[in-house]
Formats: sequence, C-alpha cells, structure tokens
Amino acid sequence: MSSYVARQPIVDRNKKTIAFELLYRDGKENSFPNVSSDYATKSILVNQTLVHQKRILDGKKGFVNFGYESLLDRLPFDFPNKNYVIEILEDCPPSDDLYNIIVELKNKGYTIALDDFVPSKEWERFYKHIHIIKFDITTYSLSQAATYIKSLTHYDIKFLAEKVETYEEFNTAKGHGFDLFQGYFFSKPEMIYNKILDSSLNSKIQLSVAVSSSELDFRLIEKIIASNPGLLFKLLNFVNEFSMVRSPIKSLQQALVYLGEDRVRKFITYAVIKTLNSGKPSILSNMSLQRAKFFEMILSSMGLHHKKESGYLCGMLSVIDALLDSEMSAIVKPLNINQEIKDALLGEEGRLQDLIKLAEAVENSNWGKVDELSKTLNITEAEIINSSVESTLWADEIST
Repeated sequence: MSSYVARQPIVDRNKKTIAFELLYRDGKENSFPNVSSDYATKSILVNQTLVHQKRILDGKKGFVNFGYESLLDRLPFDFPNKNYVIEILEDCPPSDDLYNIIVELKNKGYTIALDDFVPSKEWERFYKHIHIIKFDITTYSLSQAATYIKSLTHYDIKFLAEKVETYEEFNTAKGHGFDLFQGYFFSKPEMIYNKILDSSLNSKIQLSVAVSSSELDFRLIEKIIASNPGLLFKLLNFVNEFSMVRSPIKSLQQALVYLGEDRVRKFITYAVIKTLNSGKPSILSNMSLQRAKFFEMILSSMGLHHKKESGYLCGMLSVIDALLDSEMSAIVKPLNINQEIKDALLGEEGRLQDLIKLAEAVENSNWGKVDELSKTLNITEAEIINSSVESTLWADEIST
C-alpha cells in the first residue's frame, strides 16, 4: 500500500519557503479525488504522523484544511500545535460553535488561517483570534483585497495571496500589503537582469566538463577543487566516511587517487549540481543530470563521439536558469564555454538546440514531436527511448 500527499510551498516576501500546504491525494495523479474534506484532513494528518513522520514538511509548518464537522469534532486538538496551521475552509459558517472552537484553538497555541476568504460582517468578531487570512486572487481581486487589508491594520493578521501565477502578480501583491504567497509562480524562473552570479560558477562548470571526459585529468580536477574550499571539504569528508579507510585522507591528491575514476565522477557531478541548486526542488538537479547523460548517449548513437563532452555540458546547463532563478543569457554569456553550446542554450537553431527540444518532448510525452526530431537527428525512436531510460536510471543512481 502506498501513501500519497501533495504539498505546495508558501513563501514570504523574500520568496523564502516558510510552510507547505498539504493536499490530500489517493494516487499518483496530482488531483483531488472525490472524497469529503473531513476524510481528506484525517488521512493527511494520520499519514503525516504515522507514515511520513512529518518528513515532508522539512521542519516547517503544514497548512491543513479543516471542514466544519472536523472542527466541531475537535480533530485539530489531536495533533501538536507546533506542526500545523489550522486552515478553516471557506464553506464553514461563522457560527457560535465555530467561534468557540477558534477561541479555544488560539488559547492553546494553534495558528489559525481563514481559507479563500470573502469578507462579511459576520466574521468581524473572529478577527482578533485569526493569524492568517488567505485571499484567492483569481476570485477576489488584488485591489479589492488591498482595500480590505488597510481596514484591518489594527489586527495582528498576516495576509496570504493564493493562486499567484506570475512574478508581476507577486510584486503587485507585495505592494498591496500581502506578506505570504502561494501559487505556481515560485517554480518559474524569475527574469532578473541585474542578478550577481556566484563568482565560482565558471570553475564549477569547467569541473563538470572535466569529469565528463572519457579520461580524467586528475591534475586539472585537483587544481579546480583546490580553489573551491566548499567542494574540497565535502570531498574529503566523503572519502573519510568509507568504513574501509584505515586512516583519514589528509590531502586532495590522496583523496582523488583513493576514490578512482568512477567515484570521482559520481561525487563531483552531483556535488556541483547541488551547489547550484540554491534551494530549488531536487527534481531540477535530477533533470540536469539526466539531460546531461541523455545528450551524451544520443550523440554517441549518432556516431558523434567527439561531441559527447559538449552534449553533456549542454544538457547539464539546459535547466540552469531554473536552478539559479535567473535569465539564461545573464548566466551563459559570461561563461567561458563553447559557442555552439551558448547558442543552443540561448535558443539558436542547431544540433544541440534540437537535443534540448528532444529532451523536453520526451519529458512531456509529446511523441509527435519526438517522431519529428528523430527524423531530423537521423536516430530511431527506440534509441531515443533507450537513452532516456538509461540516463534516468543513471541520474537516479548518481543522486542517491
């Protein structure tokens, strides 16, 4: 039996994740099944406590929806106040019974939120006991919400904008007095033209190129790692963790020789990607690795073995704009990398750009596009599917 739950980040004004809304699911399809809200709430809380042991929250609070009956049944009191935000569903009537439950919840240290809120006089007596009010900005406009927020400044309430889809909406919501935000905007790269990139980015990219070569240049790798204290520290700790090491590794050269080619490749490839990840979802790191290997395998199948290193680097960089929350041109143009790779990443037509399109088509199960590109690249669909499967398994193994 499997346990499913979806989560959506809730971020602050600095786009830092401060909580997750937990959403009930009964299968791999990311949609809400046909069950009652009370059943969904009980399933989420039981699974979080007994199955996931709160791991999915990563130490943050979880927003959980509570329907009217589950509140009157005192379900929230069965779970610790420090772990969850009690989210009162929008269809709960502002009755005396609900008011009394909310007062008791607040007095016992629970954080209380009103979900998909639509203002009315009946809710006014509740405000002094509420911590968070959520507005669905697709049904209650930002300008309407702004007026209401100003009228409640004398209450200690934070306002959360739901269903924020773009950075323009995010910035507008900030200007209108919202403190918290929820929606798909966080997963899309923000176009930041003046972002200052990590000064060591170029060395990390060059290191990735070095470990993708058919024969490792240990001297070059040692030189690059030696200039990056963070990677050096991680590598030495990585080696010293092996139980068969009789004495601690005390130098970088010794560590590289001890690990050997396979482990050096695995450690460096994943360590570099993780340093670029900057708190983004781990699926982006995995996708970066998977595409790198996929490009390499496709080029080999095409007989272009001399292009494998360029393909690997292009694949790894193809999602770097999402990893760094920046515009691709701002990242790529300053890098000392092959012009063919730069052109592909910036959307210029060519073989590597076709590989980017192919990867996207496979990931989106767009088989019509896969068929079209297989003819353009003169490679069979069987070779594409095999390369996709093999590269996915490789990336999963690297990531563990």
